Amino acid sequence: MGRAPDRLVPPGFDGRREFVRCLAVLAGAAALTVLLFGMAYFSARLNMYVFDAALGARVEDPDAEFGTFGGMIAPGAFAFLAALVFYLWLLFRFISYHYKGGTRCAYTMKRLPKRFDFQLRCAALPVSGILLSQLIYRALALLLGWLYVSCTPERWLPPGSWESVIYFVTH
Repeated sequence: MGRAPDRLVPPGFDGRREFVRCLAVLAGAAALTVLLFGMAYFSARLNMYVFDAALGARVEDPDAEFGTFGGMIAPGAFAFLAALVFYLWLLFRFISYHYKGGTRCAYTMKRLPKRFDFQLRCAALPVSGILLSQLIYRALALLLGWLYVSCTPERWLPPGSWESVIYFVTH
């Protein structure tokens, strides 16, 4: 894999470093999504109980409402929105570097036999990152939704819980 990452970025950039940076953004967004969902889920589970002084123990609160899946996964969606902004910024950075500063190789690359090589190199990592982040978000939403529906007692689930999971996976 010696020079393969360098073919994914325009000249003047370290392909391996940019590739690792893109993977770190994806891993960070995924980890933040799982962490925020877990915190919201366990907080909702704790809020389903109250302390009964007469019994001296925690009992289930009959008036409590368990949180919806959409409310629990929404903070994680913002993490992937931040990843999207990062990839758009990366695309802008790749393109503007060669017109405003840096090596100004845009003019040299236009004379190469492969006509759109410069545009492909500028867009390879950002577009791949955007597509991969969407795929990871949908897979995480499906996995976390399955955990939400299967680990929550039936009496606590709001009506249409599985439909809300499917909605967040497809939208």
